Amino acid sequence: MDVLSESRLSTELQELYLQNKEWMSHVLFLEDENRFFQKLFGQKLFVIGKSHTAKQINLISESLASLQEKTVNLKKLVIKHQHLLKGILKDTSQLIGLGLIEEHAAITKEIQELLLADRLMKSKLFLMVEGN
Repeated sequence: MDVLSESRLSTELQELYLQNKEWMSHVLFLEDENRFFQKLFGQKLFVIGKSHTAKQINLISESLASLQEKTVNLKKLVIKHQHLLKGILKDTSQLIGLGLIEEHAAITKEIQELLLADRLMKSKLFLMVEGN
């Protein structure tokens, strides 16, 4: 591999690493937001219960729990990926396989799906809370 190719690869790896750090900020935000929504839901539960069925309340509660679980799992994956990228950037002799790019693409997809699920759950929760 020539110097130009190694330089280009290093730049692309740095971009992946920076994107990974951005993912982590999204995940941390989702963790904080989920704690806030669970607290809000808990505080408004009595009022919500007056105008919503137990099934509706359980559905939101389960959605919040599921979102939290997905966020925790995604956080672990992002941390693992970040350590991998950091190691590759420090040790340029490490081989980089297609698996790294595939994992990166999979995490990107999971982040997008989690953000969408968060927005949908938030909308449902706000409708339920504001409806009272």
